[in-house]
Amino acid sequence: MNMTKRFFFFFLIFSLLCAFISAESVVSDYTIQKVEDFVTFRVTLKSEKDEIAYQKIQALRDEALANLPEYAIDYEQEECILESLYLTEFYEHSLSASGNQKELRTQMKKQMKKDMACIDNRSQKQINEWLYQFTADVTSYYMTRSVTATFLYGMRVKDYYEKALELNKDRASSHVCLGNWCFYAPRIFGGGLKKSLKHFEDSVNCAVIPGEKYLAYISMSQINFEYKNWDVAKEYLEKAIALDLGRKDLDLIARCNKKGYSYFQYLRNRSGIDEEMPENEKDEDDK
Repeated sequence: MNMTKRFFFFFLIFSLLCAFISAESVVSDYTIQKVEDFVTFRVTLKSEKDEIAYQKIQALRDEALANLPEYAIDYEQEECILESLYLTEFYEHSLSASGNQKELRTQMKKQMKKDMACIDNRSQKQINEWLYQFTADVTSYYMTRSVTATFLYGMRVKDYYEKALELNKDRASSHVCLGNWCFYAPRIFGGGLKKSLKHFEDSVNCAVIPGEKYLAYISMSQINFEYKNWDVAKEYLEKAIALDLGRKDLDLIARCNKKGYSYFQYLRNRSGIDEEMPENEKDEDDK
């Protein structure tokens, strides 16, 4: 091998190695581990009483953020990832509480703006998939009860989930969330049952973390229920049960199905998306 070819060969190897290191080092292993651990733990929280869940979420959040400075590679980005992770789960357990919708939505908007600024201040190669994922999640929660806000931010949510999948095409959580987006969005905007089903199928095929398997199985169960494939819907629900991560939500899904509607419809009803938002809860994005 002559010197020119040898130099080119080593330059190529070095470039590929640097690219790999750069991709792996955008955020710390500490933050990634906190996220992946919580993806499964949050499923077990579904069977806890809300008061107990609040305490556990707060304790995990406080511990994770307190130790973050010691490990963070990109502190601002990792703080956004962890804050969004715990906030969305806190929101899930707070939805049924009366009189707190405005306060919760204000918290979501504040976090959404912080996350979006974090993304806007970085090139795509400097952003971890989880920042895209959780920014989309937070934005989804914020816009859910407002038609105007949904038109304002809905396509951005889709874009964030797609960017998360560009960084990791095998991330089951992103496939599930993009599948949910497609389920609720009109076909004219890129939604529809067929696209939803494809993402749910992909989520099942690539899910490794138990918590992601749980989400994938539920999604496949309920999309098949929508298609009136009752046996397949039941089969995937049983797969979720077999993970042994808790039964509260799974029993709820079974009751919904027995009454003739899917979990997707239950969530739509619970979110209040089809109801007019009270005037005193609206902000400038709702008008």
